[in-house]
Amino acid sequence: MNPSTPTRRKTLKLGSLLRVLLPSLFTLILIVMLVVTMFFTDFDWQWVTFLTGILFAAVLSLISSSWKNSWRMARRTAEAAHFKQRLGAESEQHRAAREQLERELALHQQDRTRLARETEAHRLADEGRLAAAGLLGTLEQHLDEIAFIVDRDRRYRFHTKRFRSWTGAPSAQISGKTFEEALSQADAEALRPKLLDALDGRAGRAELTLAPRDGSGDSTRVDFLPQRDAAGKVSGVLVLIRAAREAGAAAAAQTPAAIEAAPAAEPARVSAEFVVSDESGNAVYLSSLTEELSGWGNPRERILQAIQNNGFNLYAQDIVALRAEANPRLMHELLIRMSDEEQNLVPPGTFLPIAERYGMMPDIDRFVVMKAVAARVAAGTSAMPVLCINLARASIEDPSFPEFVARALQESGIAGGDLCFEISDNDAITCLSHASRLAYELKPLGCRFSLDGFGRLGVGFDHIKKMPLDFLKIDGSIILQIERLPEALAKVRAIQRVCKVIGIRTIAEMVESDESLEKLRAVEVDYVQGFGIAKPRPF
Repeated sequence: MNPSTPTRRKTLKLGSLLRVLLPSLFTLILIVMLVVTMFFTDFDWQWVTFLTGILFAAVLSLISSSWKNSWRMARRTAEAAHFKQRLGAESEQHRAAREQLERELALHQQDRTRLARETEAHRLADEGRLAAAGLLGTLEQHLDEIAFIVDRDRRYRFHTKRFRSWTGAPSAQISGKTFEEALSQADAEALRPKLLDALDGRAGRAELTLAPRDGSGDSTRVDFLPQRDAAGKVSGVLVLIRAAREAGAAAAAQTPAAIEAAPAAEPARVSAEFVVSDESGNAVYLSSLTEELSGWGNPRERILQAIQNNGFNLYAQDIVALRAEANPRLMHELLIRMSDEEQNLVPPGTFLPIAERYGMMPDIDRFVVMKAVAARVAAGTSAMPVLCINLARASIEDPSFPEFVARALQESGIAGGDLCFEISDNDAITCLSHASRLAYELKPLGCRFSLDGFGRLGVGFDHIKKMPLDFLKIDGSIILQIERLPEALAKVRAIQRVCKVIGIRTIAEMVESDESLEKLRAVEVDYVQGFGIAKPRPF
């Protein structure tokens, strides 16, 4: 600030004060002089009258000048107050604009950082897809197998050259098409039940007589191998078709019937042929179900040791409520991983098909229940999310499983409401009587029940009305499409409305973006789950 500024302000104030006081002071002096003249001089009455008029005029002038000065001061005071208020408002607007600009700059920087990460991720993903596409293209042309991969929507994502020859359809009529479009109606009907089982995570093998392509009409052996993503969810199924005469006696000895007859027998050792990765990073094993899947000499014994020696690790993925009044606010879905000799995690796509093949899924499900109960006991009186446990079909059909759960709850002293058992929609339809019996036996203990994968096989509520369900999980294949397909969002809205009427809360799985989350919130879905909400973490 200039040092002469305070002096200038004082000079201006003094000048304004003099302009107000000088007229009044002059008028007062004039009045005094007139009064002295009137009382101390000898004038005629005419002069007195004249001087009195002058005195009156002077008084009026003084009053007028004072009023004008007061009015001018009031006006300038008001203008000053107005300008001050306006300056304050403009300063506040400038401050708000500056803060908004700073926020926008920060958001812009965050967007640039996120865009850079996404660009790098897309670049790596594109490189991975190109590499996988090249590898799969090579296998497609040169692999001497009748094989194909379908995703959760049952669309072809990979097929071999021999599969094209076997179907008699060109590649353009197979890639991206639905499972039924490349097969005859009879073949599609024969393969569909086992394919649906595999999409629910259960590997299988079937001896089928498919429509003859070479006039022979021989039976074929078909293997269905679930492919799982990093979260352990089934993302597709690899189907291998071989003529029974090609499989040989060694492969025939490994049929499910033979294993059921002798579950403890040492499996035949068959060397693996190929291990590759498809676009999603899943392991694709182009061979049978035992040693080719795991590399273990005795997979049944290996899984049994893991159960007995605490060789499984549990991971938890959050299921979060979208409304503040929801109860419970948070749930955890428990996912299982297996540790090998080097303490590396074995993906569920490797050991779960083997465990199911050997009838060991009830033992694994019991292991998970005991782990969940122990965790709840260790938590004591502190709050803990509801723990959701996936049940295999073998556990659903096991008549002793409800008694096992009841005994575990009684011995631990925890409430049944701390556990929620998940049953797949396909299992609920296929073995409805067993699923209903299980639910009705455990419901009096307070246990909760959830139906998983609803909507993938069509939207029907007949079987739901026969089960005491608490939650219904809308299949991820529908949720992944709601951003680009209005009909998918309409399907979610319809499911939500029906569930609200019948008193079942909905869970949207595989939520991966904020846009999907907002759409689900708008249609009033109760809970959400997926990598966009929280990734699985050690439990």
